[in-house]
Amino acid sequence: MRKGYRPIISVVVLVMLSSLLLAGCWDRVEVNDRALVLAFAIDKEEDDRYRMTIQVPLVSSLGGPSGGGGGTSGDKSYYVDSATGRTLREASSVLQARMSRQLFFAHHRVIVIGEETARSGLRTILDIIARFPENRLTAYIVMAQGKGAELLEAQPQLERFSAEAMRELINMHGVAIKVKDLAQMLNTPGIDAHLPVMAAVESHPKGKTKEIQVVGSAVFVNDRPVHRIKREQANSLRWFQPAFQPFSITLPIEKNKNVSLDIHHGSADIKPIPKKDRMHYRINLQAKGTIIEDHSGIDWGDPGNIRMLETMLGRKLSKDIREMLSEVVNRQGSDPVGLGLALARKRPNLWKEKYRDRWSEHLKDVTFEINARVLIPSNGQTTENLTEEEKR
Repeated sequence: MRKGYRPIISVVVLVMLSSLLLAGCWDRVEVNDRALVLAFAIDKEEDDRYRMTIQVPLVSSLGGPSGGGGGTSGDKSYYVDSATGRTLREASSVLQARMSRQLFFAHHRVIVIGEETARSGLRTILDIIARFPENRLTAYIVMAQGKGAELLEAQPQLERFSAEAMRELINMHGVAIKVKDLAQMLNTPGIDAHLPVMAAVESHPKGKTKEIQVVGSAVFVNDRPVHRIKREQANSLRWFQPAFQPFSITLPIEKNKNVSLDIHHGSADIKPIPKKDRMHYRINLQAKGTIIEDHSGIDWGDPGNIRMLETMLGRKLSKDIREMLSEVVNRQGSDPVGLGLALARKRPNLWKEKYRDRWSEHLKDVTFEINARVLIPSNGQTTENLTEEEKR
């Protein structure tokens, strides 16, 4: 063999050998052979078996109202089915046995935990979820009022899927909790878990199907729910989240004279102050709001009236937070805002030596001091009622 051909032959042999290492798409599954699960619910039956409920879009019905059909009723664009098993995997296998397409969980957006399932403990559920190879830690997780399956069977009028409605509602009206957030709260000393609670409710006037509504938040001790606070009260939890979620509040100025404001910026600084026999917390709030509805008839173009409203709003926010902390922290022994975590970060030695092991027991003696600094830089598009006669 001539010496000039040897490099060429070597390259050809190397390319042929490299091609053996290419795996290709040997395990590919066509999209039309998959059933994409948008959300699933986990309920506990009376015989202690798990009931797994899934929501799958019907692709043939997504093109328009005249397409396809099927599922739980012929006019829906999704399919809801459930099965029971000693484990979720067993229940999933039963579901798969009657599905002509392979269940695919990697696109699920929401996980719904039934009320009874939550009472049995979240750690087991999270361990099960985390072991799903197609699990998404960024999926939202909510607790249902009653059975989780009822939320998946509801048909909101503004969204095609209740899973999408839940995702939007969590971001707008609840304190959004993802799977990774819940896992972090459960494995971090000094903070307890909390989850938004949703229910399938009748609309007014009553429609053919039920709507989904955020009804409050459940607070936990260890991994079990101990109390549920109403939606208005749960707004106070927003101040203690990594990212503040805006909300609206109605403030009574006088009898039957109310003003609604949108709180669009907010933050809370927690300062632990050790006392002789207890912990005291100074919480400093910073808030910015906008007047969005006025029934008082007050001239908000007057800076003095705005300062009066800022003071009243600051007192209202402080009162709401104090009542929430008193009910949840002092009475229920739950710490969803992370008071213990703030102490552990600023006074680590004190936390380890005195409070860490029995933090829940110490919570009943904790006291609070709340200072709110509120600014209302905008009073809406007008300062006075447009129908009022101009003063000359």
